[in-house]
Amino acid sequence: MNYSHDNWSAILAHIGKPEELDTSARNAGALTRRREIRDAATLLRLGLAYGPGGMSLREVTAWAQLHDVATLSDVALLKRLRNAADWFGILAAQTLAVRAAVTGCTSGKRLRLVDGTAISAPGGGSAEWRLHMGYDPHTCQFTDFELTDSRDAERLDRFAQTADEIRIADRGFGSRPECIRSLAFGEADYIVRVHWRGLRWLTAEGMRFDMMGFLRGLDCGKNGETTVMIGNSGNKKAGAPFPARLIAVSLPPEKALISKTRLLSENRRKGRVVQAETLEAAGHVLLLTSLPEDEYIQQSKWLIVTVCDGKLNWLLSGSKVCCTWMLCVQRNLNSRKRGYLLIYSPHF
Repeated sequence: MNYSHDNWSAILAHIGKPEELDTSARNAGALTRRREIRDAATLLRLGLAYGPGGMSLREVTAWAQLHDVATLSDVALLKRLRNAADWFGILAAQTLAVRAAVTGCTSGKRLRLVDGTAISAPGGGSAEWRLHMGYDPHTCQFTDFELTDSRDAERLDRFAQTADEIRIADRGFGSRPECIRSLAFGEADYIVRVHWRGLRWLTAEGMRFDMMGFLRGLDCGKNGETTVMIGNSGNKKAGAPFPARLIAVSLPPEKALISKTRLLSENRRKGRVVQAETLEAAGHVLLLTSLPEDEYIQQSKWLIVTVCDGKLNWLLSGSKVCCTWMLCVQRNLNSRKRGYLLIYSPHF
């Protein structure tokens, strides 16, 4: 950020009018005192300076005093930003809603990629939070954010479903049958990658489904699919088994070798022995879906591989980039917090 010229007028126009910000901040309890910070726009500006601006608390207060933005100590700024957590969440939701209304959605099914990433506190070691995200590859925009503590696992059914949606997730989401069931009997369809032992595989008659027999029965280098029943993993309250399409995609020999080498390397590093069946299954990509056989997706490009690894890792690569965002949510981690990245980088 250029400290002397931060393009504040353009950013403020993108978020809202000053009087509207004052009202929303007052209603959210973020602007109860106006001694050091005279209005909501100033409070937001200070938060932006500390977050994506890359300044420390002391640098922000010095910059604010130099440019006649506000006069307060770094400790006072810390308290004010913490108290603004709920208000930042409201602004994020409003920004997200406006962007969704402008971009709209094309006819047919809408893809939504979901993923999560563990985050450490600034200066911390182990991961303390988990950021859950939804992404629309058609509009190239994030659609959902939710921050939880690290104990809250990734769930395929975390975000609200829509009838025109196909939810796509990696293997980390494919081991909880109750979450998959929520979509199977809900409005949305799903495509999720699964592990060969990640679920309780059953036949239509309720017998154990022989996954390795299914994979070995495929012609060399060929793909295949079948209908399976997903059991409840021993939890009787989870409901009866439900059907799903299981698709096995055979990897090319060079890709299969890379997959197996990576698997051996990871398990060797963790001191674990790889089962022969697991190594054999690594030559395939297993997908579970609720889409019927004749369903196809009309998309010019599937942006699944690095959609989150690009923008998100860039945003979280340095602790200062997300300091304000982290600071504002840690005051009340159990409440729902979404879309802070949109607040701190409106054109992201």
